[in-house]
Amino acid sequence: MPFTVLVIDDDPLILQMATELLATEGHRALAALGGENGLTQAQTEQPDLILLDYHMPGVDGLGVVQRLKADAATQRIPVVALTSGTAEHANQLSRAGCIGFIPKPFAPVEFLRVVTDILNATVRKRPRSGR
Repeated sequence: MPFTVLVIDDDPLILQMATELLATEGHRALAALGGENGLTQAQTEQPDLILLDYHMPGVDGLGVVQRLKADAATQRIPVVALTSGTAEHANQLSRAGCIGFIPKPFAPVEFLRVVTDILNATVRKRPRSGR
């Protein structure tokens, strides 16, 4: 079953690679350049999963997670950190609501395995809204 996955990053190459990999698995892959754009897309698209970088100008990954989890419309969307951040960054993101961590750089096979595992463990277990 295809899912909608939103990738939020400030690196266009990471966005392209991640969305292309997700598309090869049949998912609807959305890309948002930066935190503000990601928050807007999360609101309008209501993706099944969000992959999020930590280091971004403007609203960083921590700020994005905090705002997503504070908003009733987006608080139930699982968020996974996709970042080269430190262990402390990963801990901050986890405390804010991220349910997983994919380190950058990533191997395509490992990236897809982790995303599939997370989708199977979270999204497949909850009822989907009329999509």
